[in-house]
Amino acid sequence: MAALPAPDRILVARGPGETRAALMAGEELVEIVHRRDGALVSGAVYFARIGAPAPNMPGVFADIGEISGLLKMKPPMPAEGTGVGVVVVVPPRAGKAAELALAADVPVPADGKAGMLLRAAPDPVAAWCARYEIAEIVCAGRAEATRLKTLLGAAAPITVHATADNMFVEVDEAIAAALEPVTPLPCGGSLIIETTAAAVCIDVNAGPAAPDTANGEALTAVARELRRRNLAGHILVDVIPTRRKGALPRLFGGLVADDPMEVRVAGLTPLGMLELTRRRVGLSLAETLCDAGGRPSAETVALQALRDAVRFAFTANAAHVALEVSPDVAEALARLPAAVAEAKAATKGDLHITPRPGFARARVELKPA
Repeated sequence: MAALPAPDRILVARGPGETRAALMAGEELVEIVHRRDGALVSGAVYFARIGAPAPNMPGVFADIGEISGLLKMKPPMPAEGTGVGVVVVVPPRAGKAAELALAADVPVPADGKAGMLLRAAPDPVAAWCARYEIAEIVCAGRAEATRLKTLLGAAAPITVHATADNMFVEVDEAIAAALEPVTPLPCGGSLIIETTAAAVCIDVNAGPAAPDTANGEALTAVARELRRRNLAGHILVDVIPTRRKGALPRLFGGLVADDPMEVRVAGLTPLGMLELTRRRVGLSLAETLCDAGGRPSAETVALQALRDAVRFAFTANAAHVALEVSPDVAEALARLPAAVAEAKAATKGDLHITPRPGFARARVELKPA
């Protein structure tokens, strides 16, 4: 069973409306963080107003501006209307409110307004540098390099990717693969990963390989995909029955020992499935990038279109860019005026956005305007 490679490199790119940071082990994507402007961010502390008690569980609802979250805490509960500092554990996701925790170490202003940011979320690059021996931090553009130099210090191994080409090409390919339910294994087998409301269920398909070989490769791949996809909660892995399956929980525990999220390996169920839990912090990759149907969301496509438009303006030497997109992507762009303005500032020109009713969501066309 192969050990997971140690992370040694970070890629960081600021695009209109979003900053992306990728933790790499050589050329392999380990983790990816998308920080979208205006979105509720895990780890950030906000001013909140206490609301009504939560039914059938220890906690209260708390108002963070336009968003209400569940603040889990034991009695005695603060009085309704009390101002408190809360840290976001998990932003709102399909059918569920944001999960919050009390931030007792942050001063709370007496005249605070619900939704006021009291402390920004930790920067993922700083967290990775504290955890791993990072040999190189590659930034797309000098502005991001300057920001990280200020954050990490002049000795940080920061370099600038100064060309207009997309240094995230391989990362984007890895992200696309991580949004698919099937993950191939080197032996010819595969994992089938399905997320339900109750649990993440992973099936191991041996293909032409021997069961022990397939199980070994599968558990290595599961450990990798948990971090890459940020899968969490109750997880069941349907390993292939063999005489040696009793050793799999211990072997898997070694593979996830370096996972920054707490992973508890319960063992094998009576029916032989590997059972575990992984602490939920933040949204999964699919929850961040996709809609309820599993397709890249209109906002995801819109932000990608703005990045492509900026790159196109430089490579085509175009003063103005015509951007043709599907109607729902055009609507998403209309909801992102700051990101559109950032794209225009980057191109030092104008963007002409035209909705095309016949376009599929993923279709984006660029040309000089």
